[in-house]
This record gives sequence, structure tokens and C-alpha cells, in this order.
Amino acid sequence: MPMQRTDPLGPDQIDDFRTRGYLVGGRVFSRDEVAAFAAAYDACLDDLRRRDHLKNIRQGRLEDGTQTRVYQIRCAHLAHPLFDRLIRDSRILDPVEQLIGPNLRLILCQGLHKPPQTGGAIDWHQDDYYFRISKENAVVSCWMAFDDATTESGCMWVLPGAHTQLWPHQSIQAGGYQMSDPDESRAMPIELTAGEIMFHHGSTPHRTLPNTTDRPRRALAIHYMDATARALGGNREDEPPENMPVVRGVTGC
Repeated sequence: MPMQRTDPLGPDQIDDFRTRGYLVGGRVFSRDEVAAFAAAYDACLDDLRRRDHLKNIRQGRLEDGTQTRVYQIRCAHLAHPLFDRLIRDSRILDPVEQLIGPNLRLILCQGLHKPPQTGGAIDWHQDDYYFRISKENAVVSCWMAFDDATTESGCMWVLPGAHTQLWPHQSIQAGGYQMSDPDESRAMPIELTAGEIMFHHGSTPHRTLPNTTDRPRRALAIHYMDATARALGGNREDEPPENMPVVRGVTGC
């Protein structure tokens, strides 16, 4: 994979991220690279399916009763070498470093696959509610689309400016959490074309809606933290080192 450098984030972009809690990074990968990522993604899904390890992490139903599905490729960087290289790519790490500092650890790299017509929803939540990192403003997530992500196919939605605190959440039957009373009047969709990326703060409330189109919605979420911080009892506290490698700089732990 070519390691091309991207232009640094400008002061206005960094200020915008601090104010709104997200930033659209645009297209930084070539069509050939995106096609290779998509093929690797499908190979991971096929492998999980073959081993009967493909799990539907958000079971639900459409209005007509059809069961919905969201399939997870957990620790995708361990599932395929292309994703192990991707989590270390300077085109992602350089802007992440500008946002949270020079010492970077992977929290989680996960594929979130919404099949055509039956791809389910993931409701409003904050990543920091799961991760529980010891420092404030220490988490940034990079969300990358391998297909065009539209409002119809399940693009990201955010609540701009609502990243200044952790909001109340409640447990859900499928596992995990959802925000108890989000102010959806502020909701904004972030549509991306294949190969585009966006960054969001660890406390930015976000969701994705069902995929009602005839094409898949393949996306990869790469969550990074300041490597000098540590998990404080969230769902990453007991992860083995290979699941959460330091990808730049040094660790303070």
C-alpha cells in the first residue's frame, strides 16, 4: 500500500473539530486501494461465515417484520494484513496526531457491515461511554466507507457540538448501550463516497440507520486513543496487547 502524505490539518479544521466534534477528511485513498480494502473486507466476512463466527450485533426488525442485521469484523487488523497496515497509515495517523497528540494506541478496529435491504440500525451512542479512557479529549475515531454511504444505505449521523460531556445511556437487549434521550433536532447526516473518511471525537453522539438499498454498506471504524492514557474499567480494559497496539510514539503505561 503506498504511504502517501496528506496535507496537514489547518487551524480552522482543528478548531472546527474542537467545536463540532467531527471533521470530514475527504478522499485520501485511491480507487484501487478502496477496491483492495473492500475485497479484504469481504474475505474477512467469508472467513467468519465459514467458521460460523459471523455475529449479528444489532438484531432488529423493519416495519414489515423483516429481521435486520449488522455484522461485525472485530479486531479487523488481526483478521487481514491489509487492515493491519491501514491502522498505521500516515494518511490517517497524521491528522489523528494533530487532534490528540503524538502517542497513539489503537483502541479497536472494527468492520461494521450492513447487508443490502436488511442492514440494521445502530442507535445514538458515544464511544467514550464504552471505552472509559483516563484522560479527556483522548479518543478520536476514523470512520471509512468502502461503499458510498448515504442516508438510504446507513451513513453516519452526528449531533454537532454535543461532545462536551457523557450523556445518560441505557442498556439494550442486543448488547451495548444507547443514549437515553438524544436531541435529534440537531442530527446531521454525514454522507461519504467510497474511499472518503471522517473523524469524530470520542464523545460525539452518533448513529447509523438501516440500509434500505440494493447494495452493501461496508465501513471500517478505527478508534484511537492517546497512548499515555489508559482504560478505566470500560470494555477495553482487559484486552490483550495485540488487540490494542501502539501505532505511533510511546506509551505512558
